[in-house]
Amino acid sequence: MEAFYSVALLIVSAIISNMIYPIFPKIPLTFYQIGCGLILSLLPIFHDFSLFPEIFMLGIIAPLMFNDGQNTDSNQFRQSIGHIFSMAVYLAVITAVVIGGAAHFLMPTIPLALCFALAAIVTPTDSVALKSITQNVEVPSNVHGILESESLFNDASGIVIFNLAVAAFLTGDFSFTEGLTKFVISFFGGILVGLFAGLLFVKLRTFLVNQSMDTTSVIVPFSLMTPFAIYLISEILGCSGILAVVSAGIMHGINQSQLKLTSTNVRLVTNATWQIAANLLNGIVFVLLGVTLPTVIAQIMPYSDILILELGLFGAGIYLLMVIIRFLWVKFNLVQTHHHQDATLKEALLTAIGGVHGTITLSMALSLPFTAFGKSFPYRSQLIFVATIVILLSLLVPTIILPALLPQKKDQDQGTFKKYQGEMVAYAISKVKSDGTISLVDRNYIIDMLNSQKNNRATNRTEIRDIMTHAREIEAQVVVDALNEGKISQQFANIFSRRMVSASSRGSGFWTRIKYLIRLQTHRFKKRKVTKKEVKRRGRQSNAQSQEGRGSEKFNQLVEKGKQIRQMSLLIEEMAFEKVNDYLDSIETAHNTASVNFVRNGYNFRHLRFDNSDEANGRRESLLIQAFQYEYTYVADAFRTEKISRNISDQLNQSISTDQMVFMQDNGQS
Repeated sequence: MEAFYSVALLIVSAIISNMIYPIFPKIPLTFYQIGCGLILSLLPIFHDFSLFPEIFMLGIIAPLMFNDGQNTDSNQFRQSIGHIFSMAVYLAVITAVVIGGAAHFLMPTIPLALCFALAAIVTPTDSVALKSITQNVEVPSNVHGILESESLFNDASGIVIFNLAVAAFLTGDFSFTEGLTKFVISFFGGILVGLFAGLLFVKLRTFLVNQSMDTTSVIVPFSLMTPFAIYLISEILGCSGILAVVSAGIMHGINQSQLKLTSTNVRLVTNATWQIAANLLNGIVFVLLGVTLPTVIAQIMPYSDILILELGLFGAGIYLLMVIIRFLWVKFNLVQTHHHQDATLKEALLTAIGGVHGTITLSMALSLPFTAFGKSFPYRSQLIFVATIVILLSLLVPTIILPALLPQKKDQDQGTFKKYQGEMVAYAISKVKSDGTISLVDRNYIIDMLNSQKNNRATNRTEIRDIMTHAREIEAQVVVDALNEGKISQQFANIFSRRMVSASSRGSGFWTRIKYLIRLQTHRFKKRKVTKKEVKRRGRQSNAQSQEGRGSEKFNQLVEKGKQIRQMSLLIEEMAFEKVNDYLDSIETAHNTASVNFVRNGYNFRHLRFDNSDEANGRRESLLIQAFQYEYTYVADAFRTEKISRNISDQLNQSISTDQMVFMQDNGQS
């Protein structure tokens, strides 16, 4: 039960920090999460809390890195391969070598192998921490892309170098050739295992879809278990599990076209589940950091104040040296920030301080062995404390400096969101209207569903009444024209006229009803009143005829007459529906859209009774999904042209995803 309570408290703390952040957004979310972790450490259940690196890497980091990988833009990834090798391999190795040598120079009492282990510990950057620190500032896209690419892959470089350094210390032997071989196997082996396993899991998921097993109860757990399986497979083979899950995630992103064979509802639920899991795990990462900090500090407290101060300055010196190395790396164009020009001082500085470190660094430090040579592992507490100093400085420095260097993200309120949501819906509607292959009833159905996204149903009753009056006049004229052209009988015209006058009497004035009657009487429409007694007599007669046998001539005539009436009703409905919609399209403006849509929806609802088959419903579902894709296209284009901010883009995409999910749930598609 203790493990259950611990996990539950971590989740609650992550949720609470997410609740506090919108109230006080000036402080990065990361610090609220660390603060909640510090408060948790006061509880007895978290006293002397120790993070288990293996469980942490498998249970939290693996799914997070897999999700980052599958959300990576494939085109941008192909363009960033040079950045990845430069920052995640070459820079990581150079940083480890320089920091390791400098650390041994500054602290000669610490063995060289452990200095390299410390350098490897502080090498990995953290994409989760970076996102939190840069939430409120506009980071240039080229710098942001470099930092994101680096953080996906340099974890593996740091872990490989760390393992080699610890092994060299424990064995007292280090072979450059053997170390290089292990690095190549771990790094490139992890990538190959991830690519192969990722492709295999994509094929397996496609097989499940083809076998009609693409239900949420199958696909969602399958998707969530994928990173754990791939991580374990890679580690068993002696390769980097982290690189394997990143590569597998990227493979999933590249093969999205195959995964789209999955039903829309399943894809939506899967995406929503991953989004919730990722947000929760991101929060837990820094709550764990906060929970672990008091234990780290407690371990260093028995040492003298002078030594603690020296270790603090030692950590600050390591952080400063890393910033300088990163700055020079970018300034001397060892990583290309632009295609045909040198990096600016600002870009070099942003990249330098953007190398934020987080819980992966702490977990590597905590994975140092407890014992060596039959006694306590030397300098373990000191190395963990120095790593903690580097983590805290890498979080604090950009939090202070970035707002001074970069513009704040525009505070776009709900009104701004509503504005662009309206433009998004209007764009999708215009695309639907321009598609001549869509029938009127399907078109109106899609338009109604899209308009419902705006949650703006305010209408003008007088305006609606005027539009309805004109629409009914059009219907009356359709009946007159059909009668003149011999498409309907005079008897049916009489029936339809009574129905129209009855309907119009509920919303129109006396003179409007008289106008309908005069128009129809001009064409000698005969009206005959039928008493209740006559209705009963006809009913008895019909029942008697039915009992005599359905094959009787009288009965067959009645059946045929009923068919003719239905055919003429359908004919009038089709003609009137088309004419009324032409009229509504012609009068629609930005000011009367709500009223026009109100009337259009009424006619569409009536018309759907004539075509409500499973085939028609399936066709409309497909068209609506296509309309949602138009909305996604609008958001992508608007964000690419910097018309909207990333925040508004995320909100719009989230609203589309939610509306699409609600629609699919309402229509029972699984």
